[in-house]
Amino acid sequence: MSVQMYETLFLLDASKVASDGDAIRAHLVSNIEKHGGHVEVTRPWDDRKLTYPIKNQKKGSFHIIYYKFESTKQHELELDFKLDENILRLMTVRVDPKWENEIMTIAKNEHGSAFALKGMKEEAPMGGDPSIPSMGMDGPPPERRRPRREEKPE
Repeated sequence: MSVQMYETLFLLDASKVASDGDAIRAHLVSNIEKHGGHVEVTRPWDDRKLTYPIKNQKKGSFHIIYYKFESTKQHELELDFKLDENILRLMTVRVDPKWENEIMTIAKNEHGSAFALKGMKEEAPMGGDPSIPSMGMDGPPPERRRPRREEKPE
């Protein structure tokens, strides 16, 4: 079986993280290790107000974990995460082996998360900057006309 590097971004219940965050994060790590994984890096990501309530929560705490895991067991791990009441949402991606070293260098660096957060928070430029492709969003959407029906002779 092949061992892969995975990245899981958790959206945790911010009120529970505020009261007992270390225990919640330790539980995430122990859950991965219980299924045979090896945690490489674990770090808090960001706390922010949610766009819409998730499980009646208006604020969430993001946490990211990089780990090596056997790919055939990933489904079992995801099921255990879905049963955890502290996790509002999660997203797991497999890290491409050619990017593992670069991602681990950034993830282990204290400034790495600040660099990534800066990229998330920057707004895309708006307006008529000619150096930025417009992606077809320059104006209002084109009008749609209904095709005319041919009148049938009686």
